[in-house]
Parts: sequence; structure tokens; C-alpha cells
Amino acid sequence: MDGDFEGTAELHIPGGTSAGSERLTLTSGQIGPQEEEFFGQSHCHWLAAAMSCMTGWDVVGVKLYYPEQGWTAVHTAVAAPDGAVLDIYGRHDSLDAFAERYQKLTGLEVEVRRLPREELFHDHLASTDPSLIDDPLWWTRTDRDRRMPALYQHYARLVLTKAGYEVPEHCRPATKPHANQRHTPAPPSTTATTNPTGGTPAMSSIEEIRAVLAGSNEQAEGVLGALAQASQAASEIQGRLHSVAGGSSQAPVQEALSLYAELCNTVDQLMGMVTAARSAVETYAASL
Repeated sequence: MDGDFEGTAELHIPGGTSAGSERLTLTSGQIGPQEEEFFGQSHCHWLAAAMSCMTGWDVVGVKLYYPEQGWTAVHTAVAAPDGAVLDIYGRHDSLDAFAERYQKLTGLEVEVRRLPREELFHDHLASTDPSLIDDPLWWTRTDRDRRMPALYQHYARLVLTKAGYEVPEHCRPATKPHANQRHTPAPPSTTATTNPTGGTPAMSSIEEIRAVLAGSNEQAEGVLGALAQASQAASEIQGRLHSVAGGSSQAPVQEALSLYAELCNTVDQLMGMVTAARSAVETYAASL
């Protein structure tokens, strides 16, 4: 729970937000219109789950009654112990104030319910990945883009602190060494390990092995980030080709569209392979 990000994140939202945006740019340390649109009209579930996971607070679900389709879940927030409700738009003094805001915005009948996080997200996960039901960290495991869990944590902390609440110590970002600080490696251990076939010294200690494994997974994070950018770029190219030549029967156009579709699938498969490899390394490190 110590992930974080700095700078900007260019995001592509397949299908768009409820406001219609398919591309948004989030900037660390700020909550502006694009952050509000992403976490208010697309990924509120993930933000609320991150805040609930950090604090243990209940989740608040919002439903609106549409005459033609009945009650529909539209938004998620968290309920603080003092009765306030928090979401990307800030602090609302009470459940009633929170419901009133939605009633004024939409003119529709509103239902607001305060529920344990597991109960509220059950239906969502049952329709997407049932294996994540009752997993409090489900929100870290649903994105192919490995940047996303750090983004969710960053904005969860930002919402909490802007509303005047303290982020639990174990959920704060990992401390980074100062740019001018030199890293002094630890002295080598004098305890040698041996391989099972002949007693040849291997790594000096379990700690060193784990450090190498952790380093490999950090590199894997970079690989996943690069693949995510490649996947997004390929999807964008494919979309542009569709928009200008999707109806064409010419062979070169159809070949290009087919190749880009194949490329997107291949990149997705590669991301799955890297993710599986990272998981295997983590499992091995935990067993040492």
C-alpha cells in the first residue's frame, strides 16, 4: 500500500467516461476537472475501494431512479467515522447532504446506502472476475496497465488529506532517497549458501537473493509500462484507420487493420506473460 506516481499520466478509457471523454490526463498532486471526470464518471469504484482499504471505512453507493430503466448504480464514495462522505469532489458533511447533491444535479430520485465494501462491490466483481470477490485488494488486480494501482493510491491519499483526514502510516508512499544521496551498499554477508549438487557458494544471503528478485520485478514494472503505452498507441492507430478507411474494401487497408488488431492481441498476451512471471517471482521470494 505504498505505491505512488509523479508527473502526468495519459489515460485512454475504452468506451469513454459517462461525460464522453476517451482520453484524460491526470496530474499528480492536483484534483482538477480531468481528475474529477476520471474518478467521478468512470473509476469511482476503484478510488472508493482504495480509500476503504486504507482506512477500513464503509463504502457509500449511490443509485438513481430512471423512469425507463429503474434503479441504477451510478457512483461510489466512502463514509468517514464522523459521518462525512468523501469522493473525488471532496468532503460532504453527511449522507443526506451527499444525496441532496445528486438530487439537485440530476432531478431524479436518489438512494444512498452505506455498506461494507465487500457487499457493495460483490455484483460488480461477479460480472467481471468472480475470483476477486471478497478480496479487499481487488482494485489492484483488474488493470492491465500496471500504473493504475499507484494512481488509485495517490488520489485516495489526496482526497483524504484534502478533506482533513490522516493517511495511515502503512499506506503512505515509500520513501525515496534524495537525488544527491549516495547509496552505500550493505557489507556482504559472511554466511554462504550452497547449491544442492556440490557445495559451491551461491548468493551470500537470503536478503541478497530477495534484493535481486525485487530488482527484477522493478524492471518488469518498466516492461509492463512500456507494453501498456505500446498497446494504447496501437489501439489509437487502429481507431484512426477505422475512422477514415474502415469501410474501404481495398486490400492494403484491410491488411493494416488486421495487423494492428493482431498487434494489440499480441501485446496483451505479452503483458499477461510478464504479469504471470512477476507473480511467480513474488511467490518464490515469499517462500525463501
